[in-house]
This record gives sequence, structure tokens and C-alpha cells, in this order.
Amino acid sequence: MSLPKIRLERCYRAGDGLWRLDDAQARHLVRSLRSYEGAAVEGLLPDGGGTRFLMRLERDGGEYFLRTVSEEPEVSDGVAITLLIGLLKSSQFDVVLSGASELGIKRIIPALCERSIPRIEPAERAKKLARWRKILDEGTSVSGSIFPTAIDSLCAFSEIDWNLMPDARYAAVISRDSRPISEARAYGVEVAFAVGPEGDWSDSETCVLMEHGFIPVTLGNRIMKASTAVIAGCGWFRLSCF
Repeated sequence: MSLPKIRLERCYRAGDGLWRLDDAQARHLVRSLRSYEGAAVEGLLPDGGGTRFLMRLERDGGEYFLRTVSEEPEVSDGVAITLLIGLLKSSQFDVVLSGASELGIKRIIPALCERSIPRIEPAERAKKLARWRKILDEGTSVSGSIFPTAIDSLCAFSEIDWNLMPDARYAAVISRDSRPISEARAYGVEVAFAVGPEGDWSDSETCVLMEHGFIPVTLGNRIMKASTAVIAGCGWFRLSCF
């Protein structure tokens, strides 16, 4: 059975091997997960190369603490994936965030594309970003990923900084020129994978992707929702490069 997981970067280091939980994490651990004094908990700390802790829950008055029992450095679990995703409807985008976080995607770049149906006003973007980060945090906590998935602020497709992406670049594109994703390779265990919004990339966006080194790939003969394509494609890179 998997142990409850706590992100230690949000806790206060109260002493050597002792961490004090903030109110939100204590409430979630005790009330939602039914943990009790002396229960085992897994602590996740992304500092440096990342460390995973086996800990015990303690209580002092009204405060809860975690005491370290043992620790071990994180071991790489495969390729680091940067996901470029055209903005989707809220329900589908939530599926993308949950699945990507559970798969351990390193970074998500959401882009407002020509065929993106939602149109989020600049004044609303900070609120949306906070919500997206909460979904990602929940997903990485469930999966046990030490490093939470990062997500950039929403930007227009024309504003993407292509220089900040890995050299190995692949885009899911509905085209006769697309290669099977099974031919894709991650160089230096880093890869960028791009999936367009509902209706796929526009012709002009596809041309821009190709100009910036993206190789068009197909996930098979079936037409998938964009959210399904994200999970299928990222899952392939994760498992094939493990």
C-alpha cells in the first residue's frame, strides 16, 4: 500500500530531521487521509537532486510534525519531457494536467492557438495559473514525484520561446508526412512533445513547428482527443526511455 505523501518544501524545518506541517497539509493528512500519530509518511523534497524520506507523524499540542526515519536520494525515472499544448476546453485541459503530472512531465507550456476554443483574458490568467498549479501539485503528490511539474503562464503561440526547449522535438500532427511515434528518440534523455488544440494545429502553426525543428509524428490510425493524445504520446516517451 502506498504511503501518504507530503511535499516538504512547504513545511518548516523545525530541527535536525524534524519538519512542522503547515495547517493545510496537516489537515489533509489527518482529516482526509486519516493518518494518526506514529503513522508512516513519505516526504518529498526537490532540493538539489531530490530526496525521498520515510517519516513518522508526531503531534505536539495543536501542531503536527514529521520526524525523519530514513532518507534516500532520488533516482532518475527516465526522460525529461517538456509538453507544448494548445489550450483546450477546461474539462479536457484538466485531464491533461492530471495525466501529465502523474507521468512526471517536467514542464508544460500552454499556448493560445488559432483553433483554441477558450479565450482567457489577461486579467484572468493569474487565477487560472494558480488553479492549474493546484491540479499539478495534487497529481505529483499522488504519483510520488519528488519534482512537481512546472507550468508556464499562458502565452500566444507566436510568443513561445523556442530556445528554451530540448533539442529532440516531436509534434503530434494529422498528416501523411507524420512518422510513427515509435521512431521518435530522446537525445540526452530530454524531449519536447507538442499537441495542438481541438481540431489540431493550423497550417501556419504546423509550418512554424517544423521551422523550429519539430518532427511530425502520428499516434496511429485512430483520431484521438487532444487530451488522449497527450497521455498516449507522453506515456510512450516515458515507458520507451525508462
